[in-house]
Amino acid sequence: MEKQFVFSKKLKTISLVLIIIGVLATIGAFLTDKERAWSSLLLHNYYFLSLALGAAFWMAIQYITEAGWSAAFKRVPESMTSYVLYGFVFMLIIGTLGLKVLYAWADPASHYDAFELKFLSHHLHVKSPYLNAGFFLVRLVAYFIAWYLVINLLLKFSKKEDEDKENAMHWFRKSWYYSRVYIFTFALTFIFASIDWMMTLAPMWYSTIFPVKEIISAFIHSAAVIILIIIYLYRQGYYPFMNPSHWHDLSKYIFMGAILFGYAWYFQYMLIWYGNIPEETEYYYIRRFEFSEPLFVLVIVLTFALPFLLTLWNRMAKNYKVLAVAAIIALTGKYIEHYLMIYPETIEHPVYGWIELGMLLGFIGLFMFATFTAMAKRKYLLPVNHPYLEESLVHHIPH
Repeated sequence: MEKQFVFSKKLKTISLVLIIIGVLATIGAFLTDKERAWSSLLLHNYYFLSLALGAAFWMAIQYITEAGWSAAFKRVPESMTSYVLYGFVFMLIIGTLGLKVLYAWADPASHYDAFELKFLSHHLHVKSPYLNAGFFLVRLVAYFIAWYLVINLLLKFSKKEDEDKENAMHWFRKSWYYSRVYIFTFALTFIFASIDWMMTLAPMWYSTIFPVKEIISAFIHSAAVIILIIIYLYRQGYYPFMNPSHWHDLSKYIFMGAILFGYAWYFQYMLIWYGNIPEETEYYYIRRFEFSEPLFVLVIVLTFALPFLLTLWNRMAKNYKVLAVAAIIALTGKYIEHYLMIYPETIEHPVYGWIELGMLLGFIGLFMFATFTAMAKRKYLLPVNHPYLEESLVHHIPH
């Protein structure tokens, strides 16, 4: 049980090769097509940052509910949060050097023609107390400070729990308390972060459901990554205690997530259609009828229909191979949705080539490297002094 995770040379090499591919693709992108390079950088950093923040949310939920079955997997979301610092660096670069390229409100003259500018100038002026470069950067830094401080506290208490067996319950209670702080902090800040970084790409558009949908997405799609990492560790022999009950409980996040995400997506779409407000309906009209209707429909299939069907039957949900397929499909669907949030506003036509693929591989490598490096630094893969560890190891659901 007291086994340390080893970041194998093979896995480390794969992650470093992917990072190198990403670096080369990024350099090439900025030399050939700066607008597309900035769009791709925002797409991939926001995607992986939301997964890291969602992992901390998943971990906090386990503490608050005092879930016993998931105690053994605590290291996985803890390690995923290590990407947050990388995410901060990339968002800071985007918020300083790429702001005027990506966000029309930051430089209206270069994004709109004279006729459009005449119509939009008043609206942009009214929003300027919030939508301005200085305040944008202040908010960006504030979000990351809040996230880093609370996540760092949770990691600190987790390490104390490992080191101080006699007072393990004390440190668990500390984690339980500050998990509530994190959930409140994350919910409040990520609402505005998603509005700042994604919604304001279309400065005339607004939706009250959008930030809620993004919070749900960060939570459930980070759960999909957690599941994939657990499957990898299981196949490497680190979790020999895994049984169908564990897989069944993990599958519930995919199943529940598909329903929640589909519900939020549908009601955002339905209410915007029903309200028939030009500033709102334009957002979906552009993406469905002018940009790419096949991708628009594919998002629903990949984020809702297929994951829902694959985890609906208990027998399939208990099969980790099926669960892995469902998780990959859900993550692919969310990736395409983020693509549809950004590219219609910045590039205005569907394009996906070596720039996007290269950066995707690079960010996958970076996320892998950050996660597994953090995991390897912990003395034990299992939280040996966690008060509910035994319950997790012998978890069984009678059927």
